[in-house]
Amino acid sequence: MPAAFIPILVLIISLALPLACNREPLKVQVIQASSLRGQVQSVEAAGMLRGGFSLLSGAVKNAAAEAGKTPSFTIAIYNAYHGSPEAYFTRGRAVIDLMNATGFSALVVGPREYYFGQETMEDLAAHADFPFIAANILHSDGTRPSYLSPFFYDQKTRFGIIGLAPRSIFSQNLAKDVQGLVLLDEVEATLAAVAELKKQGARLIGLSAGGITWGAAPDAPDSIMAEALLAVDGIDQYWFGSVSPDLPDGMQTVSRGGKPKTLIMQSGARHTNGFQVALTTVSSDPEANSYRDILVNSTIVEPDPALVDSLYSIINATGDVMNRLVATAARNLVLDFEAECSMGNLLCDILREHSGAELFLLNSGKIRSAFSTGTITRKHIYDTLPFGGNIVTTWLTGRQILDLLERSCSFVGNPKEGRGFLQVSGISFIWQPSAPPFQRVVRESVFINKLPLDENQRYLVGTEAYIFGGGDGYEEFKVAGVEAERWFDESILGIFENALARKGTIDAQVEGRIQTMDR
Repeated sequence: MPAAFIPILVLIISLALPLACNREPLKVQVIQASSLRGQVQSVEAAGMLRGGFSLLSGAVKNAAAEAGKTPSFTIAIYNAYHGSPEAYFTRGRAVIDLMNATGFSALVVGPREYYFGQETMEDLAAHADFPFIAANILHSDGTRPSYLSPFFYDQKTRFGIIGLAPRSIFSQNLAKDVQGLVLLDEVEATLAAVAELKKQGARLIGLSAGGITWGAAPDAPDSIMAEALLAVDGIDQYWFGSVSPDLPDGMQTVSRGGKPKTLIMQSGARHTNGFQVALTTVSSDPEANSYRDILVNSTIVEPDPALVDSLYSIINATGDVMNRLVATAARNLVLDFEAECSMGNLLCDILREHSGAELFLLNSGKIRSAFSTGTITRKHIYDTLPFGGNIVTTWLTGRQILDLLERSCSFVGNPKEGRGFLQVSGISFIWQPSAPPFQRVVRESVFINKLPLDENQRYLVGTEAYIFGGGDGYEEFKVAGVEAERWFDESILGIFENALARKGTIDAQVEGRIQTMDR
């Protein structure tokens, strides 16, 4: 070859190499931890330890080591730092510290991120070594909250993850905790985020939209929204929720617009508290995508010794407070999310007495555990009411109370709708499970303080602020246009603890306040 042509050949090769590199499929690994719920410590069950940050960190490090040279990212999906005593006493800070130590890359914001309020959320986001992401949450004036980013982006790998908060952000929070916020249309938010990521040079993009379920009927709202998101160009992998916890998690490839689309379906029910995480491979080549679950327990994973000091400090700081004796239970109490239960009766009686209401209604999902015979410590109490809450009293007619009872009965056998079945005090009734929805309460069976319900009479009703604000779908208060007679500033946690301390010995049982009958 003539020497004069060599520089030209070198120039052609040098120009071609970057193009060839750009054509190579990009691949990363994403570890998804859903609904950690502030689970700091491991839980012992069936002869092994499950969840907790020490085991979780061990699982994350193992997965990253197995990936070799493939970049690995760890994402928390919804409800990460609220739900445990350690989280409560430190207002989420202990959990964020542990997430930093574990090496989380991002947190996709869910309803419980707002349980401590926006001011605390802003402080936690500033302390985190990772972004809180939600592309569809804005202030009502169109600006983005300072504690939120629309996406996570890694400049080195040119990989980005767009996060979509679920619409239940509003229905599952007190109005004061989400005041001034609006939800942007999911497609609009995604299009804007994709455009910005592409502008920054992203070559690979994932969309986390666990609040939208895949697999429902084609005309279902979630199915319509999922299809609209699938039409967005530039997304390499979609992470949707599962339409049913009974269906297996996994990966599916569908064709839309002549292009393959990779979907990951995951039910949060199996991943709660860090007992299990999902491992996905995200690639620009759909055939290279993969999905598998990783169990986080002591039979599979070794605890991460690097977290020992952090966990020890957190446990010591909160242990003395949590283990303080409050009362004694005379018998085992029972919690049931779809029927009257002794734990519900105990709590509702205490809250009704404190509020001065004629009757009290509390969603079962507010109660998370029941007392066993023997010692009741502060930790037991916080385990029972990890979300706290506040009493609200209001005046309702007998007719409006019936509407609430009908709503309550609609949750039985309907777990996807939530745990809105009402525990009660000061009222009793019979309902028919086989009757049509919202026609199940036997009218003549409803008694308030042992007197027959008068549909036209006004009663002072006590409830919790979450329900009064429309939580769990209780729109009846808003529809009726009723105002709060009183808001109680003290948390129901404090009210419950003080009442138990005064009683000393606790005893409660099922009394037939709520009964069922067949037609």
